[in-house]
Amino acid sequence: MTAHKKQNSKITGRGSDFIVRVKNDDPSSFKGKIEHIKTGQVQYFNDFLEMVLLVQSKLDEQDYPQCDTELRTFCLE
Repeated sequence: MTAHKKQNSKITGRGSDFIVRVKNDDPSSFKGKIEHIKTGQVQYFNDFLEMVLLVQSKLDEQDYPQCDTELRTFCLE
């Protein structure tokens, strides 16, 4: 555990580095926790969409790359 902490302290992070741990006790679910390396903040999720939203929220908070970038959509006519 000490080696793990020592290794993490060397990681500088760019705002986009995460550790994702998914529980493997139920193959039909996607539960786990996500840690933002730069801040050390840990949050738990109960499904894939929730995990993606947590990542997106943290990226927006860190302004990485830009939280005001417009999403583009295309329509087939």
